[in-house]
Amino acid sequence: MTEASASVDTGERSRQRAARARRRPFDAYPYLLLLPALLVLAVVFFYPLLYSLWLSLHSYNLNRPRQGMRFIGIDNYVDLLTDEDFYATLWRTLYWTAGSVAGELLLGFVAALLLNQTFVGRSIARAVILIPWAVPTVLVAIVFTTLFNAQGIVNELLFAAGLISDYLPWLSSTTWAMPTLIMAHVWKSFPLVTILILAGLQSIPAELYEAAEIDGAGDVRQFRYITLPSLRGVLVITVLLSTIFALKGIDFPYIMTYGGPADSTRVAAFAAYHTAFAEYSFGRASAIATLLTLITAAISYFYLRSRGSE
Repeated sequence: MTEASASVDTGERSRQRAARARRRPFDAYPYLLLLPALLVLAVVFFYPLLYSLWLSLHSYNLNRPRQGMRFIGIDNYVDLLTDEDFYATLWRTLYWTAGSVAGELLLGFVAALLLNQTFVGRSIARAVILIPWAVPTVLVAIVFTTLFNAQGIVNELLFAAGLISDYLPWLSSTTWAMPTLIMAHVWKSFPLVTILILAGLQSIPAELYEAAEIDGAGDVRQFRYITLPSLRGVLVITVLLSTIFALKGIDFPYIMTYGGPADSTRVAAFAAYHTAFAEYSFGRASAIATLLTLITAAISYFYLRSRGSE
């Protein structure tokens, strides 16, 4: 059989298989298997999301029950986008998110590099590093509130070391309240970053470092030209997850300062909660939550775009 006739036979068989596939009856069984998961997603995710969006187009305040739920279109969004206080809340949210992500990434990266080394007790150290992540957030917030109390141990140690001349009002100062919350959040969350980066470090072939060492590359050059490029995808996902967790974070601002002092720790997630359950303005709170969701989606999109073909 010549090469041309073999090619014709192969093409004919491909067309026959395609024709049989077109004649095959529709099989609904795979879709039936997916149906329970789709129903759960619809009930748990899509319905609350769509209802929140619908609610944001209404004026619905429990302080005025006779008014009921009145459709007002995009008035809630217009009010927010023309409100200076809302922009101040977005700025505080940016401060909170950037500080948290930077702290988690720095601390997590250093911890991952250390845990990637070979030393006695490494397995124990890797287990211990997870303790902050495993501790309930409420407990972490209470501990940090106690530590950073005006008469707490942090002030005692700093004063005894001569680093401060007077005790600092950490949680009652508009200057120091947000950094204190960021420190608590970073301590709670950096183990997750550590585990993700450590997994990325362990996936880098040791042969690359051996070859670089033979070529005379030092630790700094190995870190710059091997470690960082190899961790690019992991770092993008890690930063994305840390950003999402920080943007939706409400626990530390709620427990430690309740948005104070003077609204200096009133981030967007807390503003949505307070507007709904303290001011009982559910329409406006839903609008805040929707805008925060759009901001999170936009940040996620640009993060993922940065991965390119990966």
